This record gives sequence, C-alpha cells and structure tokens, in this order.
Amino acid sequence: MADETDPGSAHAIADDPAGRDAALREGLARLGHAEFRPGQREAIEGLLDDDRMLLVAPTGGGKSLCYQLPALLLEGTTVVVSPLIALMRDQVDSLERLGIEATYLASTLDGPEMAQRLDALEAGRVRLVYVAPERLVFPRFREILRGIRVPLFAIDEAHCIAEWGHDFRPEYLEIGHVLKEHPDARVLACTATATPFVRDEILVRLG
Repeated sequence: MADETDPGSAHAIADDPAGRDAALREGLARLGHAEFRPGQREAIEGLLDDDRMLLVAPTGGGKSLCYQLPALLLEGTTVVVSPLIALMRDQVDSLERLGIEATYLASTLDGPEMAQRLDALEAGRVRLVYVAPERLVFPRFREILRGIRVPLFAIDEAHCIAEWGHDFRPEYLEIGHVLKEHPDARVLACTATATPFVRDEILVRLG
C-alpha cells in the first residue's frame, strides 16, 4: 500500500525531526490544508509518540484531521468508529475527492454494496474505513480486521462509552474488547466535551 515516496511509509514517522516535519506537512497538504489549527499538530505528534490518546476539543475544532493525517502516515487501514452516518458519508466523500481511498459501512447500504466494500477492505485497498459501533462488533468485520494491518483506531464521540451514552449505543461498551484484539494499534479517542469523571471512564474502558 505504501512505497518509499508515499507519506504512508514507515520512514515518515521516524524520530528524525526534519523527516517528521516534512511528512506532516506533506500529509497536511494532501488533505487540502495549508496550516495546522492550534493544538492539531501537538495532538498528532502525541499520538504518534505515545500510541494512545484522549483528545477533548470543541465541535468544529478539527479533530478529524488528528486521525486522518496519521492514517496517511501509518501503513495499513485506519478504523474510525462513529455513531453518525451523515458524518461518515461526508468525510468519506471529501477524502475520495482528494484521491484518498476511504469507505464507510452502515446499515443504509444494501447487501451487494456492503459485500463489495468488505471485499475492498479485506484486500487492503482502503486507507480509512468508517464504521458505526454496531458494525465494528460484527464477527465478520472483526475477522477481516484480524487479517489486515490496522495501525490506528479512532473513536469519535467517545463520551458515549461513559455514563448515559452506552444506554442508547450499548455497542460502545464492546469497543474495548475489539481493541484487545489489536494490541499494537494506536488508539485516539475523540470527544467535544467530557467531565473529569467521564474522561477517567473513557481511559479505563479503552485501556
């Protein structure tokens, strides 16, 4: 999926500061941005260095870049978990317009279309796959993930893991079990708001 000139190559996240800076700038431009917003670069570098991060930033603050750009730097298929089908569709459409291989899996797709997208995922032809939490815990989907390289899981609306959130999306409670099947993957949990109690619960449930 990646070669030595591709920002997805392993060298792109090496410890060399100049190499990392060039890779980040190249990825930023590929995503159609000229500059980082405040906090974005720090969050991305923190994720690359520390493997697991909880990112609390306001709606409209550019959280999506904090997993889309690493997805370009890391070899394999990044999994983005989101409860919002409209958001998934919009982000996939935007990425495809930029020539970035992305897809989403949701209940709104018919059987043949779902099968086609799963085949592409299994064949390693997808850089980012967006899924609802209900799809993430499907046995078939988990089987596919175990057979491909998954360098990063991004959990959007991560506050749903805690308190009242899992009452209406109980599958959020299963995300931690899926992550245990990929111990080497990085994890980015994103939310616009979380009390200290909710933050602690997110950290515990996602390991």
